[in-house]
Amino acid sequence: MASRDVRLNGSTLPASHPAFEPTTDAEREMVRNQLNLILTSPMFHNSKRYASVLKFIVDETLEGAGAQLKERTIGVEVFHRPPDYDTTDHVVRSAVGEVRKRLAQYYQENARGSVRIEVLPGSYIPLFRWAEESSAPDKTVPGPVAVPVAAQKSVISKWLRPNRIAALGVGIVACLAALVIALRAPNPFDSFWRPILSSRAPVLLCVGNLAGGRGAEAGNQGLSSTLTLKEFHSSENETVHVYDAMTLARFAGLMQASGKQYQLASQSEATFTDLQKGPAILVGLMNNNWTERLVPQLRFTVEHPSPSRITIRDRNNPSNAEWSIDYSTPYLDVTKDYALVLRMVDPKTDQMVVVAAGITVFGTFAAGEFLTDKKEMKRLAAFAPRGWDSKNMELVLSTDVIRGHSGPAAIVAAQFW
Repeated sequence: MASRDVRLNGSTLPASHPAFEPTTDAEREMVRNQLNLILTSPMFHNSKRYASVLKFIVDETLEGAGAQLKERTIGVEVFHRPPDYDTTDHVVRSAVGEVRKRLAQYYQENARGSVRIEVLPGSYIPLFRWAEESSAPDKTVPGPVAVPVAAQKSVISKWLRPNRIAALGVGIVACLAALVIALRAPNPFDSFWRPILSSRAPVLLCVGNLAGGRGAEAGNQGLSSTLTLKEFHSSENETVHVYDAMTLARFAGLMQASGKQYQLASQSEATFTDLQKGPAILVGLMNNNWTERLVPQLRFTVEHPSPSRITIRDRNNPSNAEWSIDYSTPYLDVTKDYALVLRMVDPKTDQMVVVAAGITVFGTFAAGEFLTDKKEMKRLAAFAPRGWDSKNMELVLSTDVIRGHSGPAAIVAAQFW
C-alpha cells in the first residue's frame, strides 16, 4: 500500500481519512466492494448515467490506467462519442460534477465500508481513502479533570503488564520491518533498465527505416556509389519516420541522463557483429528486421492475416484477434494501436536487448514514452511476478489514438520467463 498526500491548487486538502493507492489484490478488492455498496445506494442505483461514469473511472484506476482518464477518454468510452468529438460538449464535465456531489451525499448518509471513494474538483481520477476508525469526537471540550494518584498508578500498572509490553514490541518491530521493506523495494523503472545501464559496453540504439520489413537480410545493404545526392536523401535506407525518430531521441536522452555511452544506427546500418558487442535498444517492428527476427519464437508474435492487416497473436489464446491493425484504414480514423515491449537476452548474441515495437508508429511512440517515464513504468509492478527484474519479459501494450496522436500506453498482457 502506498500512501499519498492530496494537494489541490497547491495546498494540502484537510482530510481526516488518509489517502492511499491500491497496490495489492486485497486493497483493490476492498475498493471494489465499496464501489458496489455505492452503486446500489439510492444516489446511484436509479441513474445508469452517473453509475456508469463512476464504475468506469474506478475500474480504470484499479487496472492501472488512471493516467488515461481524460475528458475525451470518458466521452468516448462511457458516452460513446466519436474520438474526435468537440469537447465543448460538456456531457463529461457535467456528469463527473454530479458524481462528485452524489458521492458527498452518500458519505453524509452512510458510514458503511472501510474505504471512501472521492473525485476531487478539477480531476477525473478517483481518490481512495481509508475510512475513519472511530466516530466523530464530541465537540464539547471538557475542562481539566483531577485523577487520583492511586488511579494513575492503576492505569500505569495496567499498561506495563508483560503481555502488553510484548504486544507493543511486536507492533513496533512489524512497523519497522514494513518501513525497511518499503525503502528497499526497487523502483520498476530502475529494475527494468539496470541490465542495460550496468553494462560496460556502449548501448546500440537501432531504429527501423523504410528498407526494413522488405524481406532482405538485416544488416548493411550498402548504397551505390553512383547515387546522386537527391537519390541518397530519398533512399529507403536513409528514411526514418518522424515518430520513430522521436522515440529514438527519448532513448538517447535516457542514456545521456544516465551517463551511459551509446551509438546510433538504422536497422540497415547495424550488423550482427554490432549486436554482439553489447546491449541494444531496437525501435520499430515491421520496419526493423532485427526486431522481426526475435519475435517469431515468443509467446506474443506477429502475423499477417491479410496483405494489409497485422496482428499481435497470443499463442496461449490464438483465437484472440483484438490486437490488430488494418493498414488500409485512413490514418485519421485509427483509434487504437498495439505494441510489443521486450527485455530479454538475445539467444543469438547473448546480449541484453530492449524492444519498443508498435504495429504502427503510434504504438512504437507510446511504447517509447512508457519505457522512459518512471511514473508510467510503475504499472509494471502490478503484472510482474516475484524476482521479475532478473527475468526476460514480453509485454503487450495498447494505446488510444486520436487524429494521429497516441495517448499513454496500458499493459494488456505480459509474459515473464
